[in-house]
Order: sequence, then structure tokens, then C-alpha cells
Amino acid sequence: MPETVDKLYHYTDINSLALILKSKSIRFGRLDKVNDPTEGQSSDFHSMAPYIFISSWTANQFEDLALWNMYTPLMRGVRIEIDLPIFASFSIPKNITNSLVNAVEYLNFEQGYFIVGAENKPTKIIYTDDEALLRPTIKAQGGLNLKFLSIYKRLIWQVEREYRYQLNIVPIDKNIQSTDFADTYSSLIKAETPPPIDNYLIRIRKKAFHSMKIRLSPKLLPGDRIIVESLIKSFNPTAVIEDSAVYGFIR
Repeated sequence: MPETVDKLYHYTDINSLALILKSKSIRFGRLDKVNDPTEGQSSDFHSMAPYIFISSWTANQFEDLALWNMYTPLMRGVRIEIDLPIFASFSIPKNITNSLVNAVEYLNFEQGYFIVGAENKPTKIIYTDDEALLRPTIKAQGGLNLKFLSIYKRLIWQVEREYRYQLNIVPIDKNIQSTDFADTYSSLIKAETPPPIDNYLIRIRKKAFHSMKIRLSPKLLPGDRIIVESLIKSFNPTAVIEDSAVYGFIR
């Protein structure tokens, strides 16, 4: 039976929490900067990790010491709980009705990038050690098929129970004039030219932002708590602060 998910959870440090609260946005980072250096690889092309931007979450409602340890320095951080849908959806011409970005945001000619994929749906990561799935073939008639390139991770990561949102962002050559827009970026991808940005911000849906819950880590120091409380008061006073359920059970 498919897993029903109506909330997702994100472990992070206090600095990142401050940026999320102030911007009311979630940062999507490049796949070649994440903890697994093998993600984004294929068997018939070079790594596409620089062009895949993700925001990672877990569906596990119970606190996990492994996640506290991996994603909050010295277990001094927070876990954000947020209701789905996290982001607003936009309709784009050509029958796209569930986009993370609007039509204007797809192309940033000034900075030199184009968003080629932005589905507003969290993907459940599948854990496997099958190399055919971890490094699929992606060459297809008319281009590259990235659909299966970032939905599989090795079994060693299954503790994460990860769900992720994804943007595919490619650089464009502003000097190329063509009726086929793919011509402006295909040669740059073949040359392994990375996009001109390292991250992309997507604004959190207003209702989801205001109903946010912030779970404090089990080793949070008193001064850290003061900082978190101050951030909540300043940027999201309707958010709920919760103490860790495992506080006192770990040194």
C-alpha cells in the first residue's frame, strides 16, 4: 500500500533556520554538493548532478538520532515540521499545471540559466544497491531523460526515509540565436559547464509557513534556545516550538 504523507520533516542547523524564516523560502541546492557523491551519475553520459537542484525531507515523524547527528552540528539544531503542500503550484503553457515556478521564472536570461523541470511534487526516494538503477542510461532520442536519475539512493542511506523536491536548471548560451531553445544549452551541458547559480529559493506557501512546528534538538544549549525563540518571535510568531522527545536520553 502506498505511503500516505501529509507532513514532511527537515533537520537543519540554526543558521539555516534563520535564513528559512527570514526569507519564508526553502533553498534548493545542487546535487553535486550533497552527502552522497555518487548521485546524479549515469552509465552513458557524464554526471548531471550539477544541473539537479533538490530540497530534501524525511517522512519519519519520529525523531531519529542518526538524522540529528548527520544534519545538526553536535546535535544543536532543529527539526522543521511542515504540512503539505509546502509550495504553491503554477500553471504554465503546454499543459503544465503543477509547477514550482511561474512562467516568468523559467528563464533568467540576465543570469544565464533556464529551468527545464520543476514539478511541485515530493518524490519518494527508493533505496537499492542495484547499479543499473543507481547509474541508469539517460541518452534518449531528442535529448537526455533525467526522470530516473535522482530517485534512487544506496541502501546505506535508507535511514533517511527521504522525500525530495527537484528543479532541473541548465546554463544557456546567450550568444546562440535559434528557433529550438534546446540549442542554447545542449552544447554547454555536453561541455560539462555548470549552471551559474549554486542554489535556488522557492517561497513557502503562506498557510504551511504559519503552521510550522520547530522541534528542538536533544543537545540544544540554553543560548541556542534563546536564539530560536527570538527567530520565531521575529519572523513566524504562529509557529510552535517543541522540545525534543529524546531529551535526557543521550549525553
